[in-house]
This record gives sequence, structure tokens and C-alpha cells, in this order.
Amino acid sequence: MERRDFLKFAATTAAAMAAQGNLPLLAAGKKRKKMSDQGPSNCLSKPPAIEPITGYVEQFSPASAGSMAKAFKARYSLIHWNGASAKSRNSEQGSLDIAWSDGKLSTTETRSNRPSNTVTTSVQCAGKHNTASSWALSSSFSGNAGQSFTEKGGWDGKTMTVKAKSWTQESVTKNPLIARWALLPLIASGSLKKSPLAFDMLDDSTLRPNQTLRYEGQITVPVKGGEAKLDSYVQTGDAIVPTHYLVDNQGRVQLITMSMVNWALTELKG
Repeated sequence: MERRDFLKFAATTAAAMAAQGNLPLLAAGKKRKKMSDQGPSNCLSKPPAIEPITGYVEQFSPASAGSMAKAFKARYSLIHWNGASAKSRNSEQGSLDIAWSDGKLSTTETRSNRPSNTVTTSVQCAGKHNTASSWALSSSFSGNAGQSFTEKGGWDGKTMTVKAKSWTQESVTKNPLIARWALLPLIASGSLKKSPLAFDMLDDSTLRPNQTLRYEGQITVPVKGGEAKLDSYVQTGDAIVPTHYLVDNQGRVQLITMSMVNWALTELKG
């Protein structure tokens, strides 16, 4: 959808964005600008999949080596959306390292906030849909050990259980439980072109229920040195903002756009 249409849904998506750490802090006491004071809307709102990163994509060089078909290691840069005028205003504000091998998923995500936050996860997956059977998460903040925490969880096919130091939480699931980054090898396989995937998503240790990931066709993206034709997949569901996965003809997931937080592939070994 175009930016002006997206804004109509801002009120209903704000809670989901806040839950994912995607909302900026608003300074108290400052009067918010009217939309008419913020300059022209994003002129590259089509295709909508690249709308949050139009100020970044023309300096992006798609990875041309490596594969996500089997075991792989990938690094993504966090591309933050800071607003838009003629194009979106973007800045790099973190990184994500992903390792996938034989059903084991490991990730390290660092966000360069103040203080910076690092989250590491390890997920054991199984079956043709890479469903999560068990996982562990550790979160730490630079210079502030008191805010660090760990969580462990498991899924028995019906109920998701998460345990921390002082609490245990159980959630009933209706669909296969798949960790967010375990979706990448599924997308890379090309199997989702044939039919949409219905699932519940494990987002770190948070449940995002009733998700659908579907293929929506090929788009042309302006990149450094020219254009790239990429397959676009879109994920929608409860408690998330619409998420696009842009994939080249070798199955490499080159770009992932959400809204405030977006990801660009910078290194791939596999």
C-alpha cells in the first residue's frame, strides 16, 4: 500500500510496532508536525515492498555468492527508517548474524541504541516447515548488567511454554510454530511460490499468532549500478506489521522490509 494508505492503519498497528521495538521515542512537550509540514510523500511508493528503504536501496549491492538452500551463515545490516521526504531517510543502526545447519538456528542481533542491546538465540527446528521444538534466548545491554535476562522455551505441537527466572508462560497455538529467521530457508527453497504458508511465529520468545506468508510476484528494485528483479513474498498476521521478503533467482533473501526496522543482506556463506 502507499504511505498515505499505510497511515490510515497507524493506530491499529502501533501496538504491534511497539512490541517489536519499532517505534521511535517521542520527546515530551514538543508539538508534533502536521503531515503537510513534513515535505512531499515518498515518490517511490511503488512497489510498496521497498517503501521504507527507498533512500537506501540505490546504494545497496545484492549479494552475488553463497546459497541459503542448505547450511549457511548470513549477515544483515539493520536499516532504520527515519521518515520520508522525496525518498525515505535511512541509517544503519545494527546488525544480525544468522547461522542455519541441520535444523539448528542461531542468531545474534545487535542494535546500536544507547545502551546497545545484543540478543542471541538458539532454536532447534524439525520437520519440513522448520517448526521450533526448543529454544534459548539471552539479552544483554552494554554497561548495564541489571537489565540482562535469559529465557528458555519449548513447543509440544499444541502449547508453547516460555520460562524465565521468575515466571513461566504457556500459550496455545493453532498452527505450526516457526521461528522468524527459520523462514529464510523455506523461502529460499521456492516451495512457498506454490501455496501460502499458514503458521504461528516465534519472534525471539514472543508468540505472533495467525501468520500467512505468500508469494506476490516479481518486482524491479533500483540498486547500486542498475536494477534487480526480485521475487516478493509478504507476511501478514496478528501483532506484526506487514513484512516483505525480497529474494533473487538463486533463493537468496536480499532485503527484508517491515517499517522502522528493515534488513539488508551484506554477507552470505553457504
